[in-house]
Amino acid sequence: MTSAGGVRVGIIGAGIAGLVTAKVLRDDGFEVVVFDKETAAGGVWIQSRTYPGLRTNNSRATYAYSDHPYPESADVFPTAGQVRDYLASYVERFGLYRYLRLGTEVIRVSEAGKGFEVEVVGPDGVETPAFDFVVVCAGTFSEPNIPDIQDGNLFRGVIAHSSQAVEPTAFAGRRVVVVGAGKSALDCAAWAAERARDCTLVFRKPYPMLPRFIGGQPSDQLYLNRFSESFFRYHRLNRVERLLHGPGRPLTELVWRYLKLLMRLSLRMPRIMVPEPPLPGGIEHGGVSEEFYREARRGRIRLRRGQIARCTGEAELTLDTGERLAADLVVFATGWRQSLPFLDRELRTDVLSDGRFLLYRHILPPAHPRLGFIGYGSSTACQLSAEISAHWLSQHFLGELELPPAAEMHREIDRVGAWLAEVMPARPEGYYVGPYISHHIDDLMGDMRLPVRRTDNFVSEYFDTFLPGRYADLTEERLRLREARRTKFRLRRPRYVSAGQSLGGIAALTVGYAWLRRLRGGAA
Repeated sequence: MTSAGGVRVGIIGAGIAGLVTAKVLRDDGFEVVVFDKETAAGGVWIQSRTYPGLRTNNSRATYAYSDHPYPESADVFPTAGQVRDYLASYVERFGLYRYLRLGTEVIRVSEAGKGFEVEVVGPDGVETPAFDFVVVCAGTFSEPNIPDIQDGNLFRGVIAHSSQAVEPTAFAGRRVVVVGAGKSALDCAAWAAERARDCTLVFRKPYPMLPRFIGGQPSDQLYLNRFSESFFRYHRLNRVERLLHGPGRPLTELVWRYLKLLMRLSLRMPRIMVPEPPLPGGIEHGGVSEEFYREARRGRIRLRRGQIARCTGEAELTLDTGERLAADLVVFATGWRQSLPFLDRELRTDVLSDGRFLLYRHILPPAHPRLGFIGYGSSTACQLSAEISAHWLSQHFLGELELPPAAEMHREIDRVGAWLAEVMPARPEGYYVGPYISHHIDDLMGDMRLPVRRTDNFVSEYFDTFLPGRYADLTEERLRLREARRTKFRLRRPRYVSAGQSLGGIAALTVGYAWLRRLRGGAA
């Protein structure tokens, strides 16, 4: 296929992944329809799902699409409201609203012939439109995980997930217990500390956290680069990484010990909140937080390591340590469950097995090449990883992507899944690539036969912040590649000065200088 004219794609979800997928596929000529059960676009960032005080983990420079930066008026770390405004401006600028079917829930997706039937229910009742392709962008934060509490029927207070505790006044005057130790838990506890009657954080173990700024610079702009990422062990290693995770491992471990000390001192962590395992252990739960530690130091948040064992009264909880806590509001910041209830049984079995996603490149189920998933390679810069994934999938739908046989894709899925279970054991579902963003994107770019290096020299390539703007011309690059393939014209590779070339140049200058001095000495 070289033209998408008249080819229909149904997209499930109008969050960060769904919006960019709609734009990329639309620009490639597909006819797209985006369904979302919510009445507003934005996914996890819509007002009815964001707790008060929520900000991004990333600065606005990295938490953006490649061709649509945040306005300068936004905070360096945007608030939830500013993210909503940003996504709304993206929809408006690129004319995406006409493709959105909001307030319309997808209740069934099933294969029909060479395409799919998508059963939806919305303002116009039940409909079953047909599509040639379907892309699932429903997100990995769609089904709140709220653990059952023994004798919970005794409790007369409010129990809510962090995504449901959205009213700013919900904490006022109440005895609040927040469960968890990830970013959401710390944010909710910090908000409650200033407004509630009292606040207790109950957690099993602490996780790594960063301050928003280090040395006056946004912290993400210091660690989101190829050099920093090389200290994480990817499932494929280049020569430098083989050194760092082989003979040079003591150096790598020293770097991680230094970073852990820097986090602890920068945030002035209470001892009970210092993560026990060495970094990068626990990084899958990491985030950016400052307010929580300030409130904890002031004594406004009680810190209790343990878990809720049962309810022992209308307004009382008992921990597994035996301690009893008075509570009117319990906020569970305990993550999310992963399920795809709208996929029929055959599709769901081929995509999700024992709670683990079986997706090649975190995008494609090998047995169903007309079904794609965007946002299931979630990363520390999810707008960018979703955008590149959408280009990869669109190129596949156009028939322009050379993929290995299904058996080989399954072997790769198993290999990558085993690696993820080892390096990020708390995310066994396999939908999270976390800090391995440049490596993951390099895999996708290589598959598309597009330049992996995005600057003109190794210094900026490896040490500058990995900004989305590096990929702003990706649509045009793909068009040039398509035309080159059609005309059999060989594209010129972008100029790039590698580390080897730079060292060779320095060596040549050194030899030349020494030779010149020797000539001058002989002439004298």
